[in-house]
Amino acid sequence: MFMRRDELIVMKVTTQNSNPAKKEVVEGQNDNTLTAYLREIADYPQLTAEEEKIVAEKIEQGDSEAKQKLIQANLKLVVTIAKKTIHMSGVPMIDLIQEGNLGLMIAAEKFNHKLGYRFSTYASWWIKQSMFKAISEQSHCMKIPVYIQETLSKFSKVKYQMEQNTTSQVKNEEVAKKMNIAPDKIEMFLSAYTKTISIENGLEKSDGKDLNVADILADNSSLISENAEYQSLKDDIKNVISTLKEREQEVVKMRYGLDDTERYTLEEIGNIYGVTKECIRQTELRALKKMKMTGENLLSCYIY
Repeated sequence: MFMRRDELIVMKVTTQNSNPAKKEVVEGQNDNTLTAYLREIADYPQLTAEEEKIVAEKIEQGDSEAKQKLIQANLKLVVTIAKKTIHMSGVPMIDLIQEGNLGLMIAAEKFNHKLGYRFSTYASWWIKQSMFKAISEQSHCMKIPVYIQETLSKFSKVKYQMEQNTTSQVKNEEVAKKMNIAPDKIEMFLSAYTKTISIENGLEKSDGKDLNVADILADNSSLISENAEYQSLKDDIKNVISTLKEREQEVVKMRYGLDDTERYTLEEIGNIYGVTKECIRQTELRALKKMKMTGENLLSCYIY
């Protein structure tokens, strides 16, 4: 099974006219497979911004060779992301890379160079989505005791009901108290099942305080050092926001002060668009729901 998956994905992203000797190595056994694959993709050069634009224009015209060129130029990106992700999965590295390659292919199909950002920024989102889908599927194959499943199912329902009656975040310990269950037991059950985050309420830091989207995207943030991973996180959040409709994007940015804008009230935004504040509130809620659904797996790689 291992080699069949390797042949399926790896051979899709190599050229049909690859060196026969190299192809034979790629189809080697187990431990040799990853090393051989890395050797194979090392030959593919990265594209400059201008080259990428030309290739993208050809892809729009249906040029399959151009699409292959764009994919090959970004295979090393998949490996880089897989290396950052492998620590939180039980998926073998070569399988993780193969899943990422599937995401890369989807990105090559959907990429719109006219939006102004590089393909690698756009593709990273699809690569991670594909990887985390595989990780999630594998984790759910693990046997979870029935009583834990039933408890977590009730926990989700109770938390949802509590959140309908408040505008603030409902903490897990509050839900546990309502259920008459020890908070540490709920945390243990959640850890055993999966890690989740809420886009609209942000990430919870070790001190218990929330780090929200605005904190992460603010250029002058002192909460996290400006390193490669932080930049990647900012890019990923922006990619999640970019999946929204134009007005939804603008409402979220104005409500949370993103992109160096000040924070606006619902009424202020309503006045800008000439609609009621209730209309803006509905737009915001709709956008946040979409962001949660879209970004949950993608951003979970930043939670340790």
